[in-house]
Amino acid sequence: MQTIQLDHASLTRIGYADVPIPAHDVGLSPSDFAGLSWREPAWSEGQQVRVGAAAWLAEVADKRIVFDPVQAADGVLRADLNAELLHQSAFADLCAGAGFPRESVDLVVLSHIEDVGMVGWRGEDGHWSPFFPNARILLSAAALQALEASGGDAGLQPVSAAWRAFIDGDRVGTFADGEVLAPGLVAEVRGGHGPGHAILHFGEDPLRAQLTMIGHLALSPIHLATGECARMHEDAATAWEQLQRIAADGRILVGSLWPAPAHGRWINGAFVPGT
Repeated sequence: MQTIQLDHASLTRIGYADVPIPAHDVGLSPSDFAGLSWREPAWSEGQQVRVGAAAWLAEVADKRIVFDPVQAADGVLRADLNAELLHQSAFADLCAGAGFPRESVDLVVLSHIEDVGMVGWRGEDGHWSPFFPNARILLSAAALQALEASGGDAGLQPVSAAWRAFIDGDRVGTFADGEVLAPGLVAEVRGGHGPGHAILHFGEDPLRAQLTMIGHLALSPIHLATGECARMHEDAATAWEQLQRIAADGRILVGSLWPAPAHGRWINGAFVPGT
């Protein structure tokens, strides 16, 4: 578990699993990052890239907010109903043990829709409900429009069923580009990774934010040094422009899929892990 203290907020990462995976799973090849000495040991192991299944939780004013909880791991964590029941309960226990019982969360904020993750809870009867039962689920209006335009399935049947339950249950809200989600927390909706992808800035002015949560603009910090990645992004040029802009001032960056410590700063041509 890692905690970051900001001027007007605190963020805590609850990690479920950090694992090395083949580089091509995040759109890279070993040759793309062979010369980056700073990538080990935090971000890679040999020719593999390290990724994490986790959730960041923030305490902002009187709100508890969770960001992108355990996204992009459904193929393992939701491989079948028995696996889902096991992993859901285990992650709920981790949240409670860290002082964030799932009932205490007010908002689930998503950079975009990526699988179901721990946004949803599937019961033994197969029915879906929100993993954080008292929280409203927020994503950009553009991301929700893209989901609805696709017929609601985002290419994956579990996503369709879960989101249909969330929407029909009136648990989903949206935000626009530039909207203030909580004091000092501003959404920037620019796409790049996919329709309506958002990044979240902690600071009164996004241009001088203390910390930015970048969602899936960089699936690994290694992407901060390897240029446009068309294999991972719908609009690779836009994603790369955003990464360069927000990394340049040395602010703290947080990635949804980064392994522990899952945050750091771009300093003098290297990504330096936070402590």
